[in-house]
Amino acid sequence: MNMHATPDFPFDGRSSALSSGVEPPQDDATRIALYLAAQIQKEHLELHRQRVAGAVDPITAHFYLKIKELLWTATRLLGLAHLHDGTRKRIPSPPHPPLPLCGVDPTPAILAAASPRLFIDVTATYRFGGNQGIQRVVREVAKRSLRSDGSLPVVIENGKLVPYFGASRSTSPIEFRKGDKFLILDASWLVTDEYVPIIEKLNEAGGQLVTLVYDLIPLTQPLSVAAPMTEQFRAWFEAIVLKSDRILCISRSVAYDLVSYVLREGVRTKPDLRVGWWRLGADFDDHPEKSISAAAFDLVASDTPFFLSVGTLEPRKGYPIALDAFDLLWRSDVIDARYVIVGRAGWQSEALQRDIRSHPEYGRRLFWLNDASDADLRHCYEHAHALIFPSMIEGFGLPLVEAGRRGIPVIASDIPVFHEIGGGDVRYFDLLDPVDLAGEILHLSREASTRSRSSYVTWDDATEALLALVSTDAYQTRIGSAAATPDLAPHA
Repeated sequence: MNMHATPDFPFDGRSSALSSGVEPPQDDATRIALYLAAQIQKEHLELHRQRVAGAVDPITAHFYLKIKELLWTATRLLGLAHLHDGTRKRIPSPPHPPLPLCGVDPTPAILAAASPRLFIDVTATYRFGGNQGIQRVVREVAKRSLRSDGSLPVVIENGKLVPYFGASRSTSPIEFRKGDKFLILDASWLVTDEYVPIIEKLNEAGGQLVTLVYDLIPLTQPLSVAAPMTEQFRAWFEAIVLKSDRILCISRSVAYDLVSYVLREGVRTKPDLRVGWWRLGADFDDHPEKSISAAAFDLVASDTPFFLSVGTLEPRKGYPIALDAFDLLWRSDVIDARYVIVGRAGWQSEALQRDIRSHPEYGRRLFWLNDASDADLRHCYEHAHALIFPSMIEGFGLPLVEAGRRGIPVIASDIPVFHEIGGGDVRYFDLLDPVDLAGEILHLSREASTRSRSSYVTWDDATEALLALVSTDAYQTRIGSAAATPDLAPHA
């Protein structure tokens, strides 16, 4: 970990101390790419170190391989080769959690309706579960869509589109009619090929395909994701997004990125493609939860204030920036505060995990909850002094609205989408600059703890706005018109 603290550390300074005499590039995209490249190199070195540390001597390795060959031979003879050769099919998991069905299943009435219907895809969340941002968005929208007339959550099973609710799945597959709309709300890039025949039937029937785009990160910043993800995402983008009749984005900034990418790359879309955006809700946790874990409870029990960061450990989230900032503060002995990270280990995070666990303040003033429940997260939000959000690339930034709903201050990277979502309620620090972040943390730590809820959208309002936008075709811009991007320019 890079250490920059000095006894007379200038907290009102900027990043000149970090440049080592070389002026950094002014373009943010270039700066981010260089930062990501450095982080990934560090991660690769850590993986190499782990392989060397775990190496065994040649004799032991030889006997291990022989025993492994014997085991595999025996399992093949017993008809159990699928245990190790990858031929076992992945068994879909049940919904996590299932969409609540209060009262009568609306499926028969919606399928029989004469008016145009809206089918909302939740396939990936239904199959694989999960509790990351996308799955939470999918569940919140899908369960509220049941309150509206003509909207139905659906999944793909055995190559056919069927209702979400199991009791209705025994009926014939859904047949599209003219005027129907198919909203791909879920992470469809996981199984792109399964959507292609469904979309072909939709087009043949005269229906409309609407695809939700959460971000373009794998295309615009490929260093921030694993290489296979970029190819998987590109295939999805070309096969589904570019073939859509309408595209919906989770923020104005994502819409800007999308339109700019299409025009810059010269890719073909449907004529006069309309693009819109809508704002996500903040009230994810208004439902019964399991009890708070002992780790989260102990954190809150201490009188020492703590700053909170929320999100998966991966290079684009900028955790090393925050760690460097707190190191500056701790080593200069100007603050007695704790730093708490809530998030699972993600891609290219082995070196970061090691830095956290081997940190001299780990367990004392540095904490990492890598398996926190929603109850734990809610408990941390309710007691944190502030949220630190050092991420450099986001499509929205759910922690901003979640913290705002709880009324805690937020310090975030100075990027356009955070200005769009957080506005004047957020304190911003210079992108990738731990010195500037340390200064903001210090200033905030010296202020009395206050809680003032920011304006936020509930999921009831967000879903109503989404359904209204889709049903009335009220998209804000289009690709194919003479001026598609000026009204989309992000606010700095």
